[in-house]
Amino acid sequence: MGTTVETAHVAETSSALPRCNACGYFDFEQLIVKDGYDIARCRQCALVFVANPPTAEQLVRLYSFEDGYHLQLAADPKAIAHHGREAATNFRLLEKYAAKGRLLDIGCSTGLFLRMAVEHGWPAEGLEYSADSAEQARSKGELKVRTGALERGMYAAGSFDVVTLWDVIEHVPDPKTVLELAAELIAPGGLLIVKTPNCDGLYPRASLSMAGRLGFWGHPDPPGHLYQFSVSTLSRMVREAGLEVSAIEHGRIPIEYSFGKPASWFRSAKWAAYCAFFLPMAWAGPLLGQGDDFTMVATRQRR
Repeated sequence: MGTTVETAHVAETSSALPRCNACGYFDFEQLIVKDGYDIARCRQCALVFVANPPTAEQLVRLYSFEDGYHLQLAADPKAIAHHGREAATNFRLLEKYAAKGRLLDIGCSTGLFLRMAVEHGWPAEGLEYSADSAEQARSKGELKVRTGALERGMYAAGSFDVVTLWDVIEHVPDPKTVLELAAELIAPGGLLIVKTPNCDGLYPRASLSMAGRLGFWGHPDPPGHLYQFSVSTLSRMVREAGLEVSAIEHGRIPIEYSFGKPASWFRSAKWAAYCAFFLPMAWAGPLLGQGDDFTMVATRQRR
């Protein structure tokens, strides 16, 4: 994934960092500190993650309207339209790979994608960690949405033909367990569809190689994003959950999300140079199979 910012060694006996969520290893290298959060990479499997994540109580507050999380999706028409377009892109991916069937959308937020699926005849329901977002999804009455994190026993095993996680897996404290639980819910022959940022994309990888000199790596977004996956690290976790990866679609995080609006590209000479160098990489990444996000489709095999 390129040259690291700092190769600070953390001994296996250290209690400062947890085990790697993917492989259980204790040895990490620190890549960069961003907004007070230590971004580290496992030396064994290369999973990138926040080494000092928020507490459970802090996460509850983080995903609340009180803290500003998705508050705009309750009242801002422009924000709703923007996220509606993203939901439409996700829905096209769903229908590209999956036949119509029982659908669970994990991390359904305020229900824009879920509502689209229901309106197109999918028997679908959602699960949302944020109590405020879940209530907003239920507010019009037609969506079936539970509140909370995915737990065993919440749904019957094999009860869904498709389980989706759109830009969700990077947020959860224990992605390995979430993927294992999600896999149990999928009927034989059914699909898991996961979309997430790609830390091994062309722009994230190249910008990490210069992060030491710049003191900045734009790709990670802590504390909301607790993990940064690559195709390789997510594939490993999906396979260990008992699924077979069947397709990868490379995409592009919206340019404005990564670099700001065009008017801000020239706010300083340093930022203008950064945009001029890296923005073309972000644009070209998906064309080269190295997008800064990707969607993974995995199948539960029939026995």
